[in-house]
This record gives sequence, C-alpha cells and structure tokens, in this order.
Amino acid sequence: MDDNAVEEFFANANDARQPDPPYRVSQWADKNRYLSTVASAEPGLWRTKRTPYLREIMDNLSSYKPIETTIVMKGAQVGMSEAGLNFCGYAIHYSPGPALYVMPTVETAKKLSKTRLDPMIMASPALSERIAPARARDSGNTMFSKEFDGGALMLTGANSAAGLRSMPIRYLILDEVDAYPLSVDNEGDPV
Repeated sequence: MDDNAVEEFFANANDARQPDPPYRVSQWADKNRYLSTVASAEPGLWRTKRTPYLREIMDNLSSYKPIETTIVMKGAQVGMSEAGLNFCGYAIHYSPGPALYVMPTVETAKKLSKTRLDPMIMASPALSERIAPARARDSGNTMFSKEFDGGALMLTGANSAAGLRSMPIRYLILDEVDAYPLSVDNEGDPV
C-alpha cells in the first residue's frame, strides 16, 4: 500500500466522522418537494425563492434548531399551509416521528388530505417511497393517517375531541387556528 492510499484512507475516515451539516426545511423542499398538477397552478419542483418570506419560518422548524414553537400571524393565501406541508415532508423524509396536523374541522382535514397532502406525496419521490399508496392493501395510508418508518402523520379537526386525544406526538401543526372552535364538546380549548 503506497503512502497516498494511506493518506487518502485517513482523510476519508476523518470526513466520515464529521456530523452531517444542518439540513433545513427550505433546503429539503427545494430538493424534494414537487407540486402536482392537481394541487398547483405551477406544477414542478418547489422553489422557496418564489415565496422568500416563508424561508425563515420553514427553517425555524428544522430539527437542528433549538426553537420549539413557531407562531405566525399572516394574511390569507400567503403559503403557510404549503410551508406546513413542507415541514411534514421534511419530518417524514429526514427526521421521522409521530406528527399531528390539525385543521379547523374534520371536513377541512379531509379536504387537505385529498387535495393537497396526497397529491404532494404522490408527486414527491422522497415521500412516495416512504408512504404506500392509499389503495394498497394494509398500506397504513388512509384519509386521516399516513404511516411511514419511524412515525405517522395523523390529521384531524379541532372540532373532534376524540381526534385530539391519546396520541403522543413529536410534531404539531395547527393550521387556520382562527377558525377553531372555542371549546370542543364542552371539554375546553382545542389548543
């Protein structure tokens, strides 16, 4: 074995010991999130540069960040639900764990699943290879549950006390909170 081979071996071994650089939600989305023809007027690869104001918000959700809670006050139709879906994709692909996505009602959760989440999963190979198609027998993919190695993404409505109970979660996405009921089945605030 020549000296160059030994030096190269140790250089490569040292590189392998270094931790991976932090991977941000916006980076994940720019590389892995595809907008489908079903759910987008501009299908194709997601580009954070089209909505630069979402970059910091998405990146604050990244697993290496010490930030535990991100709250956004914003106007309607500015892309926050898409940022939330990007975070879900990132978690499924890069940092798996149990997640809960809460919409105002069970009906709006169903609509999100059918019109946005399922098309995102089908259009994005990084996700479709981790979540079986809903039509597959025992796939773990239903309207309100998307199972993957290392976790599951559950969807529910803030109007469903049962949907908000008894699930340990690592990630929580509360979308359209201004439309949540003040109390759920006389059990209190859904948040």
